[in-house]
Amino acid sequence: MNSREPSISIRSRLGAVPRFDWLMAFASAAVLAISFAGCRLTLIRIPDLAATAIGTVLLIPIILLIPIYWHEKGKIDLRDAALTIPWCLIFRFALGYTVAVAGRLGMNIPLQDELFVRLDHSLGIYVPGIMEWSSHHWFGNFVSSTYPVLFPMLMVAYFLPALTGKVRAAQQFITSNLIAFAVTVPLFGLFPAVGPWYGYHLPVTPVQAACQQSLFLLRTHGPYTLNLFGVVCFPSFHVIWVLLCANSLWCFKPLRIPVAILSTLIILSTITGGWHYCVDVLAGLLVAAAAIAASRALSRWLTPVTAADGNHS
Repeated sequence: MNSREPSISIRSRLGAVPRFDWLMAFASAAVLAISFAGCRLTLIRIPDLAATAIGTVLLIPIILLIPIYWHEKGKIDLRDAALTIPWCLIFRFALGYTVAVAGRLGMNIPLQDELFVRLDHSLGIYVPGIMEWSSHHWFGNFVSSTYPVLFPMLMVAYFLPALTGKVRAAQQFITSNLIAFAVTVPLFGLFPAVGPWYGYHLPVTPVQAACQQSLFLLRTHGPYTLNLFGVVCFPSFHVIWVLLCANSLWCFKPLRIPVAILSTLIILSTITGGWHYCVDVLAGLLVAAAAIAASRALSRWLTPVTAADGNHS
């Protein structure tokens, strides 16, 4: 009788829709409803909306071939991990709209750069001084150069667990992002800011100028055509994403040391490169820690413990 229990468990799991997918269906419906209602309320025009939506809808059935294949093979962990990919695609499509809505709702709130400068001074941090030091030292220049490495790191942090059967890591990456967005988006609307180059009246790079212009356009009254580019200053989503990536990749033991080193460098680059105030970074650390803790607690309910649970972690 005991010898048959594992096979019965496997069959029941193969036939059941994972709790994670039910939760993501509810979350995606809520995010889409909030996004599109918010866009109408705040006069946001979404360019190429139909083409983007159709492309997303057409891509999902193709992606679903991966979990269908693993389902037919009876590979439960590989199936459940791969099933996170369509949800990631949907949220990538919808979450950016919530940022724009928050920015539009808070357009009458004054920019908070002066406040963040004062808070940094109270902590004994002077961002222009750190930038000046880093620009004259090879290590400082190296640290600053790691800032854009976050974006390929994001791709690896999501797809590597999703394609290798690391169910909990793949699911936690999505749930922790949802939690982080739920906290960060209202804070962005309540505490809008440009960045240290604006608060300290520093020369700007072309990329920083584009971020500043994007935020100013977002905060202009009247109809607005969606075109976001680096508008979130507080809390630093760069820092949040770095820590969420590190948490996702931590299940791969050979990657832990390089991931820890790279994550530290990217976090430091947000200040050495003049992209964020110190308070942005500290707030990002707190939001990321809370999102990771909440997603880990949630995963214990989403992914029941089984004999194959070593593949979940």
